[in-house]
Amino acid sequence: MNRKLALMVVATVLLLSACAAVGMNSAAKVNQLSPGMTSEQVQAILGEPKSSEMREDKWILRYTLHQNWKGFVPYYVVFDRNTRTLQTWYTDEAEYQRMQAQMAETFKPLTDAADRSQASGGAAMPAGPNDPSLQRWITGKYYYFSSSMVVSASSERTLDLCEDGRFRMTGEFAASGRDASWGAANQSGNRGRWTISGDRQSGTITLTLGNGSGRNLRYQVASQAEQTMLFDGVKFAFAGRAVCD
Repeated sequence: MNRKLALMVVATVLLLSACAAVGMNSAAKVNQLSPGMTSEQVQAILGEPKSSEMREDKWILRYTLHQNWKGFVPYYVVFDRNTRTLQTWYTDEAEYQRMQAQMAETFKPLTDAADRSQASGGAAMPAGPNDPSLQRWITGKYYYFSSSMVVSASSERTLDLCEDGRFRMTGEFAASGRDASWGAANQSGNRGRWTISGDRQSGTITLTLGNGSGRNLRYQVASQAEQTMLFDGVKFAFAGRAVCD
């Protein structure tokens, strides 16, 4: 899966789940607004706001509405503070662009992983003769976790390298909006056989699936004291005995 396809998959999942929650092209509802409406009338059209604030003589409601071919856009609806009647409404393009940039940064580990998978996937190239003593040394469960508070996203991966030459790799990804207006989740996993060549500082692990396809995984000791290892540049922590059943 290349970067473009990975982004398309993520975007599609988020779009479908979010639109189910707030409605496809909900931004079109603002066409039903007119100055002088009461806050009750506005909320009957747009629903509950995501937040509100008082600013001088204004009462401002914030919405996140879906706009076709663009995604979720922040809308601000402005009332007179005293009469609570509608005065105007507008979108904030600068805030929308910041949201898009934050989203791209949040999903960067996913797209980077897709790039690495594409670069190293397919038929595994021989990485050299297997070293049984090195295989026993590196055997174990390795764990990776990262999270972001931008959209409450987290990514979790495990790599089990069993002494009998089997491996198991799993991955989970989950994300949701701060206001719980959308959510997405993904799980993946692979099993097969593994061999290793190199030394106790760095080298190559060859992962081979049951169908004969596979990949070469570069390893490097990150910190002996912290028991951390870099696999293709991603830091994993040693987490105990490997489980490949």
